[in-house]
Amino acid sequence: MPALHGTYLALSRPLTVLGCERRLFMGVVCVGAAAFSSFNAPIAGLLLFSAGYGAGLAVTKLDPCLPTVLLRSANSSQRYDPALRRCGPEPLQIIAREYV
Repeated sequence: MPALHGTYLALSRPLTVLGCERRLFMGVVCVGAAAFSSFNAPIAGLLLFSAGYGAGLAVTKLDPCLPTVLLRSANSSQRYDPALRRCGPEPLQIIAREYV
């Protein structure tokens, strides 16, 4: 009989800051701070932060795991798609090389 161990519900919930996924939130904070320092206008930083925070909040409410999937998709390689393979045998290509 396998041993059953209980887990806390908080371990399976995504980590959020103010309802937005934490990495997305920190990215939005950095973008807002960069806009504030480059344009030297607090309204530009606040506008970019609020727009990014609203988008991040909407995406996190839609699917809590979606920001994690999107952030990790850049590091993964593409998978082989058998539907893209041509039917039939591949023609043999002979490459002649000169060795000196």
